[in-house]
Amino acid sequence: MALVILAVAGTAAYAWYRFSQFHKVAVAGLTPRQASQPFDILLVGADSRSFVSTKVQAAQFGSAAQQAGQRSDVIIVARVAPLTQSVELLSIPSDTWVDIPGHVPGVSGPGRIITAFNKGPDLLVKTIEQSFHVPITYYADVNFAGFAGMVDALGGIGLDFPDPVKDAYSGLDITTTGCQRVSGAQALALVRSRHLYYYLHGSWHYDGNSDFSRIQRQDAFFRAVASTLHSESINPFALNGFLTAALGYVTFNDTLSASAAFSLARTLRSVSAVGLRGETLPTIEAVIGGVDVLVPAAAADAHVLDAFLAFGNAPTPAHRALGARTTDGELTALRTPRSASVTVTTLPGTGARGPVVYNNAPEPWNPVPCSP
Repeated sequence: MALVILAVAGTAAYAWYRFSQFHKVAVAGLTPRQASQPFDILLVGADSRSFVSTKVQAAQFGSAAQQAGQRSDVIIVARVAPLTQSVELLSIPSDTWVDIPGHVPGVSGPGRIITAFNKGPDLLVKTIEQSFHVPITYYADVNFAGFAGMVDALGGIGLDFPDPVKDAYSGLDITTTGCQRVSGAQALALVRSRHLYYYLHGSWHYDGNSDFSRIQRQDAFFRAVASTLHSESINPFALNGFLTAALGYVTFNDTLSASAAFSLARTLRSVSAVGLRGETLPTIEAVIGGVDVLVPAAAADAHVLDAFLAFGNAPTPAHRALGARTTDGELTALRTPRSASVTVTTLPGTGARGPVVYNNAPEPWNPVPCSP
């Protein structure tokens, strides 16, 4: 018994030591967590180029000199329900047009939500809470290189590719179809792909769904990681490698205590790919001030956000006033700036899979998590 106690104590001490090594950042405006109640974690995939050190990385991601400040390619709010050990993911397209609060010159006011993150997590948290009424309790961001290292530490992730795919910009190049183990580099290239082509019926087709398809691929990535972490085959050495790879690339808010982090890790560890649900904020393509953006769709947003905030609770729709709704039920823009000139556009039909309508595509190209 004494040996068991010492082993447990040693494991706990090591876990605390590991957690203490992660970078922490002060984030203002976070909502305190209430015991046993669902809470929201803001997950950001940050694209700082500070890690770029080779010509290959510079070709794929750009150099640090080319990218000032920090931007986000991935904005996800994870709603965790401790009692049911389940998670709901809400993806917010990075080009979503919102009102950015505050008085930051050149940033505050109408703009893309990624612009808020350029000034740090505080403003992004405030923007999400103001625009979508989602209270954020914890914050974490992962830099590009972190994705690849953590996936490799797990021995890769399982993804089933229905077609060969490529993206010359991100470096994605999958030539074999079916269930296979994907390396960290290819997983990262998949998550970042904006110009994906898939090979079908003897020719290459462009996936024209832009951010929407990319979000679906990110969802598949997270499901595959969750499935791998949930697998009984993952041993402590692999998990330690996973944590080691995350050091230097993952940042948490400084109010996340070690005990809260371990409790959260236990909850997430119990979530399988099946228990990980996902939704994307509905948007409409628009041109504002000559810039292509995504305008939140008011009625659809209200439905999605009500369902998201009710996750883990008894359904209590808040009926928030997210925007105007026409009498015939058509979707209208959320907080469209009065001074802006807005032109709403639809995507033309592309490829062999039929017409594509943004956020309503019949089949955006997407791999499926699997067990190779």
